[in-house]
Amino acid sequence: MNAHPQAEAPEAGARRLFAGKIREGFAPVALHRYCQEDGTVSFYRPRLKHPDGRKYVRAIRLDGLCFVMGEPPKPPGGGPLYRRPELAANLDATVWVVEGEGCADLLAKLGKVATTSGSATSADAADWKPLRGRDVIVWPDNDKPGRDYGDKVAATLLAQGCTVRIVEADSLALPEGGDVVDWLAANPDGDLDTLPIRKIREMRSTPEPLRRPTPPSKPYPLAELGSILEPAAASLSRVIQAPDAICAASLLAASSLATQALADVHIDGREIPLSLWMLTVAESGERKTAVDMEAMRAARQHEKRLVKAYEADLRFHASKATEYEARLADAKKAAHKRQGRGLAEALDALGSAPSPPLLPRLLVSDFTGEGLNKLLAVGHPGVGAFADEGGLVFGGHGMTHETTTRTVAMFSKLWDGGTLDRVRALDGATKLYGRRLAMHLLAQPVIAERALSDPVLAGQGFLARCLLSWPEPTAGRRSYRAECLRDDPALLRLHERLAELHATPYPLAEGERQELEPRALRLTDAAKAAWIELHDAVERAMRDGGRFACVKPWASKAAEQALRIAGVLTLLENPAATTIDAATVQRAGDIALWHLGEAVRLAGTATLSEEVLDAEALLKWCHDTGRDLLASSEALRLGPNRIRELDSFNQAVDVLVGAGWATPIHGGAEVAGCHRKRVWRITPAADGD
Repeated sequence: MNAHPQAEAPEAGARRLFAGKIREGFAPVALHRYCQEDGTVSFYRPRLKHPDGRKYVRAIRLDGLCFVMGEPPKPPGGGPLYRRPELAANLDATVWVVEGEGCADLLAKLGKVATTSGSATSADAADWKPLRGRDVIVWPDNDKPGRDYGDKVAATLLAQGCTVRIVEADSLALPEGGDVVDWLAANPDGDLDTLPIRKIREMRSTPEPLRRPTPPSKPYPLAELGSILEPAAASLSRVIQAPDAICAASLLAASSLATQALADVHIDGREIPLSLWMLTVAESGERKTAVDMEAMRAARQHEKRLVKAYEADLRFHASKATEYEARLADAKKAAHKRQGRGLAEALDALGSAPSPPLLPRLLVSDFTGEGLNKLLAVGHPGVGAFADEGGLVFGGHGMTHETTTRTVAMFSKLWDGGTLDRVRALDGATKLYGRRLAMHLLAQPVIAERALSDPVLAGQGFLARCLLSWPEPTAGRRSYRAECLRDDPALLRLHERLAELHATPYPLAEGERQELEPRALRLTDAAKAAWIELHDAVERAMRDGGRFACVKPWASKAAEQALRIAGVLTLLENPAATTIDAATVQRAGDIALWHLGEAVRLAGTATLSEEVLDAEALLKWCHDTGRDLLASSEALRLGPNRIRELDSFNQAVDVLVGAGWATPIHGGAEVAGCHRKRVWRITPAADGD
């Protein structure tokens, strides 16, 4: 019977793996064990030394029954510190942090609690959380790598709430690269308490933000808007002094509303609507509403005319309906006298009841998917969802946890082809064709960030269909301009053209009064070649490592967005046009690429990890409830729902500690009349946060 195979001993494994170095004259001098808190060995780090002073240090780990080179995969928080069990067993002791295991072992022989992350380049790869809130002395080697290591470790430990002191190694008369071992060899009776040690002050006065700042946006390509929109945008920017991107987005959205019912772009058997969806983000005070009022003036005046016409049409319909009911009653009475004979023929001759006039709603600002569906069933086939307070939409009934998926799916069908279907127990089933929806949502950053980080809004493609812009603020840099935009020639020209487009009768399918059948806008050969070039360039940039790889949902729709913009610009400049030229496609492509660049710019800002969102929720709860001390037991019982599980709470606290918003209190503290073991001091919110 064979004996059970035995695992290789670490010393034997080290000699086997480093046999080549041993033949070169290196000799094993130490075998350091890196352990977990319970003493379980994670890996070994043999140390070899050459007679000429050179060192060779590599990690080995047991793989099955034999040792192999390298450490095991590091956990997300980083690799273990050396002598980890001793750190856990001496929670009240001062910890000495040195460079190299030999230095830590020597200090341990002198009765000190000592540790290291390894070499001078290992500081960033270690998990320093076991030292949170403790008293620490850092003893760096006497050379530049050692000083860099000491500074990096000190900064990391300060962020962990430690009290940090550092030995001034350059004051110890050590040789270049000299360390703890060298000093003790030169001073065998030396007293560690007499070492020149200085306390490290806090290296940052305010906590770091939990998300990276938004990088600046590029200038908006106003010149590409064309002969009508560019001067109008310049006038809005000059007088209202809102960011160019807000002015441009508002004018494009208003133009899309006026043109979307009139034509589609036809290309290779596909019909692309002219509906544009814009999502513009700006702080309060950026004059979003003032720009929107000017851009939408023609649309609101047209809607007002529709309301007045509706009132007259409604009175006429009431008369026709009364007449119909009377004739219907007469037909039924006559048929009754004939014992029902001839009723069907009489009803057929009478015809259908007169249809009520279409509901005169062109614009909606506070809406749900259900409401829009019903409006498009009884109202005009082309409408605009324009909200200068995006919170009404993203925080409304249509975007609750239960309704978001259904709402964005309905919106996406409208954007793609203008078809809707709806089945309800009370309302029955409806199928709507030939509808159009233009959209412009202007939102403050807190609302937009919530929307951009919503996995449903992103995953269902709703946000990817929006042309994003988040311009640099202008508030605080504006002087009053005594100009009246009502008399501005550029805006008057724009309003006249938009009014003309709004007044154009809808192109309807035969026999229908609501189903649009827009005429075709086709690309010239040169225009199509330019568009294909744009399409292929964007597609290549979506490859891994490409410029648009991180925003594939937006990038995959950029070429279509360019066609929509080109169609809008074409009809705006020539309402009777049937073709789109190459110059317009190129201009539209530049505009679409600018908005795609905004998606790239914002992707890492607004799309936050669950850990950061949890940390933000926890910090907000602390600030809102006036807590300067955070106890884990209280947070798990009373805190936000999203951090009431231990793992999510621990991850959130680690984020806050790393950013300087929370500092661990070693040994705990009294909170709400009871001593709590796990307590953090919370940095107060700055004024205005």
